[in-house]
Amino acid sequence: MSSKLNLKETPAEREKRIAKEERRAARKRQKRGPELHFNHFHEPDARQWHLSEPTIFRTPEDVDAAYLPRSQENEATSEQTAKDYEKIQKELEEANFRAKLFDEMGEDERIDSIEARFNAYRVPNRWARTGANNNTRNPNDMDEDEYAEWVRRGMWERHHKQEVEEQERREKEKEARKEHERKLRRESRRLEEEARERRKQREFLSIRRQFDSYQTAWASLASRGSTSNLRFGDIPWPMTHQPRYVSDITKEAISDFLLSAHHSPDKSTKKRIREALFIYHPDRFEKWTNLAQNPTEREIIQEAADKVVRILNSLGGE
Repeated sequence: MSSKLNLKETPAEREKRIAKEERRAARKRQKRGPELHFNHFHEPDARQWHLSEPTIFRTPEDVDAAYLPRSQENEATSEQTAKDYEKIQKELEEANFRAKLFDEMGEDERIDSIEARFNAYRVPNRWARTGANNNTRNPNDMDEDEYAEWVRRGMWERHHKQEVEEQERREKEKEARKEHERKLRRESRRLEEEARERRKQREFLSIRRQFDSYQTAWASLASRGSTSNLRFGDIPWPMTHQPRYVSDITKEAISDFLLSAHHSPDKSTKKRIREALFIYHPDRFEKWTNLAQNPTEREIIQEAADKVVRILNSLGGE
């Protein structure tokens, strides 16, 4: 049973309430504009509006006035009635439109006041957290569902402070591990890049020294006498490593050595191949073959020279 007391309204309170209702009604009438007075009848299907019959007033000038015949007078009256009906219908539509417009304006004012009260809400400092996700968004930018979830989450975090702190600690440790792994990967890539650069530098120096040794060996061979006994291993072949057998002479080995970018930067590919053919061409290489006193050694040297010429011709045709 309710404990609220229902006291009797005093005369002063009644007068105050009536005055308040009259002011409210006056404001509504002022918003709706001028009222149109119609005689209306309710029918089962729809509401129809009927004008009351107008009163005809005659002036003294109408006594001697000439009137139209009955038929023409009826037509003029019907035409005037139609015009009056259209005018009244327009006024009625305008009045209905204005009434709906004022109703919508009142609804907008109510919504604006509600939105203003929501926007004026201030989050207490005791609910704000620096490490949690509560402070990442402004409550004024949230809708009703998001705001309710935001409040529930804040209350839950207040009552489960230890769990929230433990979760934050685990997240920080996880982020620290990820950052450590990223640093290790960056350091590993840097070391690999440095090792790759060192290998390239060593390869550059190695091929450069080998090409210089190749040219020096040909100059030393040219200074030898014609009576010296020449063997397969004494001839400089255009390869990084000197072959032990004819089968060790391959197209890839000659191309990697002779056409390398680590030496002779001022010479084109065609010029390098042409200079090598000038050395190993059978007509010019015959003098070196003849220096081999052993017939078997002479055949091996000739076979190797012919193979080098074929490979050089193949590289020049590419």
